[in-house]
Amino acid sequence: MKAIFKVLLLGVCSLGEVVAQQDSLMMERIYTTSFEKGKAYENLRYLTKNIGHRIAGSANAEEAVTWSKSLMEELAFDRVYLQEVQMPYWDRGEKEEAYIISTKEPLHVLSLGGSVATPPGGLEAEVIEVELLSELRAQGDKVRGKIVFVNKPWDESIVETGVAYGLNSSQRSRGPAEAAKLGAVAYLFRSLSSSPDDDYPHTGGTKYVEGIDSIPALAISPVGANKLSEALKKKPTTRIQITNHSAWKGNVITHNVIAEWRGLEKPDEIITIGGHIDSWDVGEGAHDNGTGTMGTLDAIRILMELGYRPRHTIRLVFYMNEENGVHGALQYGETAKAKAEKIIAAIESDAGGFAPRGFDIKSSAERVDWIQQHWKPLFEQKFWVSRFLQGSPGVDSGVWGRHFPNTIMFNFRPDPHRYFDIHHTAKDVFEAVDRRELQSGVAAIASLLYLVDQQIDQLP
Repeated sequence: MKAIFKVLLLGVCSLGEVVAQQDSLMMERIYTTSFEKGKAYENLRYLTKNIGHRIAGSANAEEAVTWSKSLMEELAFDRVYLQEVQMPYWDRGEKEEAYIISTKEPLHVLSLGGSVATPPGGLEAEVIEVELLSELRAQGDKVRGKIVFVNKPWDESIVETGVAYGLNSSQRSRGPAEAAKLGAVAYLFRSLSSSPDDDYPHTGGTKYVEGIDSIPALAISPVGANKLSEALKKKPTTRIQITNHSAWKGNVITHNVIAEWRGLEKPDEIITIGGHIDSWDVGEGAHDNGTGTMGTLDAIRILMELGYRPRHTIRLVFYMNEENGVHGALQYGETAKAKAEKIIAAIESDAGGFAPRGFDIKSSAERVDWIQQHWKPLFEQKFWVSRFLQGSPGVDSGVWGRHFPNTIMFNFRPDPHRYFDIHHTAKDVFEAVDRRELQSGVAAIASLLYLVDQQIDQLP
């Protein structure tokens, strides 16, 4: 019957039109299955509510590894296995505290990932406020003995929230070392939040420099940052007290979780898909990145349920420790390089589970133009997915992709407007995820995976 249908279509359509119609029908089946029978949302419920947040090296993270491996083993993968990852384990310790000495007004703070602790009983000092690290350097000796407060508000004029985030994230990662060079005793960073009325602090990774004293580094909520800034305007010698208990706990062994669905035609050519299984240790790691892992797993499960058989080997990877060192991606890349594997494409999901908008593509302009011409119309006409632009490959893919510069990489891009309101906070919980939005994203990822597997050899 399929052969007869093809012949009839070829009588009135070109071969390219026939293929496009077949692809469109397949994508409709994918979307219908995702909406009606999708399992990402319920799997996410278990991950967030039964396991919870999953900072790499913790007992919760190890439980997530074991559980997600069992999920993969329930499906028709040809191989499911763990890949050993060695990494240092950082622990937040007891809850952080901060307040303005003169008024006793509390400030909501979180230690930045990798931060050292204050002395027992906390640390009290005057505060010096700047917006940019470049301004700090101009302060010279005025910094010594003080708590550096970097207070750069989110640029709300930027529609692309990831760009706004990126413009300031380097001050979080480099700031403590820069402040310590000038003799600061602690570092306080205005949280990277897209909401000016947000009183939740947003954590995130930071770094120290060998040979420079490490100082406590904390994020302060936007509301708290505004309070502190007003206090400093009234009294430039305002002092605050901060207390945190975080510390590195030595090296541990953990794992990436990997499953392979062997290709029928070109089994040695690999399409890598996935996201990071770890999360920060506040909230439940729902949007970041439970939706990414449960979503990519469900995308493959849906193709399996529809009876699809891949041409190339599809490898699902749940990376460990994207948040605080990318050790899982580093290990994946080193292992793939040592084996001289042929990884022809990658799809990463690590931007939340909101309504899908499209994919950033790390590849040549010629290839992106081809995708815009051939694949974008399939998504745009029926499914409201229209972004297919050159861009970042995603954090984990970008790390291991340094060994595979010719691999085309796709970075799933959901609607960005609400993501950085909950990103790296206690608000990142299961209840913040909408089922239909999540399953729509699953369908978009599954559709892209299908098209890549079917047509990657046609790319210029």
